[in-house]
Amino acid sequence: MNETDAELVSRCLAGERAAFEAVYAAHAGRAGAYFRRCGFAAADADDLVQDTFVRAFKSLGTFDASRGTFAGWLATIARNVARKRWRRRREPECFDPELADEMFAAEDNPGGSPEVREQLAALRECIGRLPSKLGLIVHLRYVDGRTTRGIAAALGMPEATVRLRLGEAVAALQREMGARGIRG
Repeated sequence: MNETDAELVSRCLAGERAAFEAVYAAHAGRAGAYFRRCGFAAADADDLVQDTFVRAFKSLGTFDASRGTFAGWLATIARNVARKRWRRRREPECFDPELADEMFAAEDNPGGSPEVREQLAALRECIGRLPSKLGLIVHLRYVDGRTTRGIAAALGMPEATVRLRLGEAVAALQREMGARGIRG
């Protein structure tokens, strides 16, 4: 982006549509990634990005560049939007149906190639070699289709710990699969 965020905010406040579009284009991807990392399904994350930008544009006049960056200001709005959504839930969302469908279709597709079936068998074997806690986290995420929040609730651990352990497990699986000559 060629212009500074402060210049774009000034143009937005003047009602310039192109400036609104530029701000959205520059920051929407990061906001969406934040919501997905928080454990929201992709469709929910998209809705939350929209909510974030609606709130941001409504209160754009309160942005003060001397107090911090626009990205930081927008991140605060995104965090508040996420917290509001979590508070409205009766139960934490523990299941990501899109991920579960994707994993189910990949694993049980009888029309899959022999190469894919061989890779899946090797992956299952590598998962079986993980320490039991890491294997369970991988199973809950990629087989059961649970969100990070759902895994944390099921195992009684903080979400940050689940993300850390999941990262460790994925790195270990990549090393094991790489040692077998399988890249993914």
